[in-house]
Amino acid sequence: MDGVGQPRQRADREGRRLVDRAAVSAVTHRGVPFANPLAEAAIDDAIAALRLRAGARVLDVGCGAGELLARVAAAHDVVTEGVEPAAEWASAARERVDVVHEARLEDLALEPRAYDLVACIASSHAFGAWPAAVRGLARLVRPGGLGLLGEGFWRRKPDAGYLERLGGASAGELPASLDALKAAARAAGWAVVETAVASDADWAAYEETLIANGEAWLARGPDPDLRAWVDAARTRWEGEGGQDTMGFALLTLRRV
Repeated sequence: MDGVGQPRQRADREGRRLVDRAAVSAVTHRGVPFANPLAEAAIDDAIAALRLRAGARVLDVGCGAGELLARVAAAHDVVTEGVEPAAEWASAARERVDVVHEARLEDLALEPRAYDLVACIASSHAFGAWPAAVRGLARLVRPGGLGLLGEGFWRRKPDAGYLERLGGASAGELPASLDALKAAARAAGWAVVETAVASDADWAAYEETLIANGEAWLARGPDPDLRAWVDAARTRWEGEGGQDTMGFALLTLRRV
């Protein structure tokens, strides 16, 4: 890859082309500060409301280019640390984050109960699955410390067609409801302090921007991976259940 946002093609051992998801995401998220549908103002409000001591240690798992950590540092006197396995994103994050681990979370030995704030926004896959993320973050933060968890949930039970349009996802990949997500957080040792939920307008702005960004890039030249992603995204968004099945929430948490 020549730089962040340049799609590339890869092949498996049998020579079949694979989608470079990081590259496609970089293209479709151009100009989008966060890779989730929540309104930017809601994330800024959650950051502003944090109560962090001077010199607090802040960790973001799946930090991307470091946008969240940069905003936390701008609002509070903190030391920032990010985990980002994608080389292009990690390189960008190093320009604004104090410490960047360019590695998978499972390959790191992060100190438990060492952080004043832990964050994982739309990156629970770094832990393997969303329940593991809720529990894993709790192990990393000190007692009384804070968490920012951004996670999808089902607004209603997804039907088989919708799951197929998601690429063959399963219903268990997300919490069954917002209440189920909160209950899992409490069971892991968190108190839920605040909740922000993406509105229908937030979702529309996010999904339609990503599709438009993909089309704008394709206008410069063909790319089979990106073409497939854009077509699938449009089919999912415009298809039955595409706009009222999935939700997204940002939970501000406190470790009890």
